[in-house]
This record gives sequence, C-alpha cells and structure tokens, in this order.
Amino acid sequence: MDRQAAKQKAFMTMAFGGPNLYSGDDMRRGHAHLVETGLDDSHVDAVVENLAATLTEPCVFDDLIGGVVAVFEAVRDDVLGK
Repeated sequence: MDRQAAKQKAFMTMAFGGPNLYSGDDMRRGHAHLVETGLDDSHVDAVVENLAATLTEPCVFDDLIGGVVAVFEAVRDDVLGK
C-alpha cells in the first residue's frame, strides 16, 4: 500500500498543478494487468467514493472534492483500457 499511496500522491500532485514527479507507466499501461484480472468500473467507483469520503472528513470544501473527483473521472477510461 505504501507504493500505491506514493503513486496516487504523485498523480494528484501533478493533476492539481504541482510538479510532475511521477515516472511510472501511463494510466492505461500501468493498470492493464489489473484490467486483465477483472478491474472494472465498480472498482474505480469505490476508489472515487473512498477518496471523496476521506476528503469530507477534514471538511474539505465540496467544490474542491468535486475537482478531485473530476480528475479521477477524466482518467477512468485509460485506467480501464477503454
């Protein structure tokens, strides 16, 4: 999970205008092995839901949470190889 958390942090930092510190595969290539084993929309939905809930706990403004969700939705098709 530490490796996964670091990747998500690097992605979100870049997606929200910070420096691009991510040097791994693109979304499609990086998730292809997971798609082959059954990764689907329900899994992405769960990640988005958990992330939004996590941001709600420290009282992050709804419009900012919406921005985070929009970034994840923008890469959904690549993650799922669509």
